[in-house]
Amino acid sequence: MLLTLVGVGGVAYVQYARVDAARTRGVMGMGQQSELPIVAELPEFSLTERSGKTVTLNDLRGKVWVADFIFTGCAGPCPVMSKRMQTLQAELLRDRKDSVLCVSISVDPENDTPAVLRDYAETRGADPKRWLFLTGEKKIVRSLVADGFKLTVPKTPEEEEELLHSTRFVLVDRKGRIRGYYYCLNEADEYDMIGAMDRPMDPDEKKKMMRDMESLIREGSR
Repeated sequence: MLLTLVGVGGVAYVQYARVDAARTRGVMGMGQQSELPIVAELPEFSLTERSGKTVTLNDLRGKVWVADFIFTGCAGPCPVMSKRMQTLQAELLRDRKDSVLCVSISVDPENDTPAVLRDYAETRGADPKRWLFLTGEKKIVRSLVADGFKLTVPKTPEEEEELLHSTRFVLVDRKGRIRGYYYCLNEADEYDMIGAMDRPMDPDEKKKMMRDMESLIREGSR
């Protein structure tokens, strides 16, 4: 899994750097934050929510959403990521950002059935109207993570059975386009997963994500 995370991190870093560089150019050149670049457009997909309902990309259109990729049997970063997504859900509720959703996609769909995800979601206080948990066929999920969200590197046949994973949050706009990647865990968290459960997301990274989210909310209102 460590090798997988390193590979995933490399690809995500390239995508993240493009977004951050574009943001910086806008600030330097215009004296204000630029429009967020469009990193990639997500392909159409059809997955199953913990409720048993089918959720497609079209169902999410009109909403800004933050995605992460977890699996319920994960003993590493997933519990920390879910804890921080839970905090984000509470903040969105507090700030009345009803146009923003949290979306967790299982990278272990063979084990994470809707019933399993439902139990996992309940223990984290996930509001079914604000925080979705999605699963589906393994091939579809792998393709979505790798080709849609651009969060993996090519694998050898021997590695094909490894779980695709990432410790990034991904910001998606109302039209289903990726607009930003954010480090959910920092270096200190990676070395101390237990302690990370009691720490918040890196303040600077969280600030970037929230600022970009506000930009997309405004963008959709124009």
